[in-house]
Order: sequence, then structure tokens, then C-alpha cells
Amino acid sequence: MRIIRALALLLAVIIAPMAPEQSALAEEPQPNSALVVIVNIANPVKQLSAGELEKIYLGKRGFWEWGKPIKMIDLIEENINEDKSARAIFSVEYLDKSLPSLKSYWIRAIFSGRGQPPLVFGKSGDVLNYVSDNVEAIGYIRKKDFTPGKIKRMEIITEHGP
Repeated sequence: MRIIRALALLLAVIIAPMAPEQSALAEEPQPNSALVVIVNIANPVKQLSAGELEKIYLGKRGFWEWGKPIKMIDLIEENINEDKSARAIFSVEYLDKSLPSLKSYWIRAIFSGRGQPPLVFGKSGDVLNYVSDNVEAIGYIRKKDFTPGKIKRMEIITEHGP
């Protein structure tokens, strides 16, 4: 019974509410993004290509180079229009998917047994705390909420440079 409740809750988070499809997706991550990708300060990785980040967040790459499983984090902000949320911005800029498309992707992946979506937090502070406590974690937050300390900004390399 707990498994059924957990699946129902997971589906509710992923599916509801389904926003209308966005008309234009970014072709590559934006260097002036409102977001920063963050990892624990002890994470030895200094940079990721945009393609590597996409593989991580689509569950196609599950382990860091040193063998530990990657713990990916999604920021689903409370009290923010879903279309303007950090998750929607990240999905378009870094995954080249609209939010409804990303939700559909994870529903198919879950039910086919091909993967699990990222852990979800509702506040930047919660993402910061989790990443600072877990060397395997990777997340994203709004640029204005970034303060170095136990976390660092991950440099994302596009075809045209950082």
C-alpha cells in the first residue's frame, strides 16, 4: 500500500499541473541564465559539458567519474507560476525540453523501469543544504540565491565555450 501511495504522490508532482507546451525551446544553455548549477565543494569535477548535464538530468548517466552515484536535485519552487519556475527555465535551457515534455519523459521512464526522476525540493535553501551535505549531489538554484561556501558553481561548457 505504501508503494501505491508513493507512486501516486510521485505522479501528482510530475503531472499536475500540466502547463501548455512552450512554442520555442532554447538551442543551447544560455550563458546569462537566471540559474546556476551547483555541486558540493568537495566534488572534484570542475566542469561539465551541456551534453553531460543533460545525460545526468535525464537519468542516462548515473555515476560520477569517481564511481559514486549522482544525486540530482530539482527545484520546484513554492508559490511561483510553474511556467516561470526554476524547473521550467532549467528544462528549456539545459535539457531542451518544455516542462510538459520533461514530465512525460519521466512518467515513461518510471513505468518502463528505466529510471527515477531527481529528488525534489521546494526552496533554494533546501537545495543548498542538501548539496552542501552530499558530495554526490548536483542541483540548480536561482543565481541570486547562490553564495559560495560548502557548495560551488559548476561550469557548464557549451559548443561555444562557458
